[in-house]
Amino acid sequence: MDNQLRSEVLARASADSAAVGAFLAAADSYSRPQSDVPWPYSLLETLDGPEPVRRVLAVVHDNVKWLRGVLAERAWPGRSLVGEDGSDAFWLILQHAGSGVHTIGTPENLTFQAECIPLLEHAVQAGEAHPRHLAHIVDNQCARTSRSPEYAVLATAFQDGELKPDLDAEAVDANRARIGLLPVSVDLARRRAGNPPDATAGTRPEPW
Repeated sequence: MDNQLRSEVLARASADSAAVGAFLAAADSYSRPQSDVPWPYSLLETLDGPEPVRRVLAVVHDNVKWLRGVLAERAWPGRSLVGEDGSDAFWLILQHAGSGVHTIGTPENLTFQAECIPLLEHAVQAGEAHPRHLAHIVDNQCARTSRSPEYAVLATAFQDGELKPDLDAEAVDANRARIGLLPVSVDLARRRAGNPPDATAGTRPEPW
């Protein structure tokens, strides 16, 4: 266990949560911009916005820069190195790199996120990362490049409580089985019951 690395990533994830929490608490104080990005995340599209907005942007970009440095020296930091909570925290930072908000999900950050997929795949195969972490990153990349999701783990894969009719449930389940995720029918049952499917720490509402 690398306690120093674990402490660092947990502190960074905590700073992220604090910044986002303050931003959400203050959002209704500001005017709603015209945007395709859902409110209140549309506020994050402005680089010179109010302080809570600038704080979120600064924290997320600093975290992504730090993550680049960590991964330049080692494989994906898994459970045995940073614990379950540390693994979740690393995933949260990578997840935000691919945000649907263009000031965060920049082309450079999206490319970096894509480059991390092989590292996550290896970590999942080794039992060092949660399969849903990989599925979220892959499906986010699909969403950002207008492709059909491979694992259907994002809310955008569902419509009226069912998998969207244009998605191939058998293909999705085959992809899920390959990495150790339960069939999409299990996710659907959990969604209908009002429970998040295999919830992982740090999950944000889309477009995060």
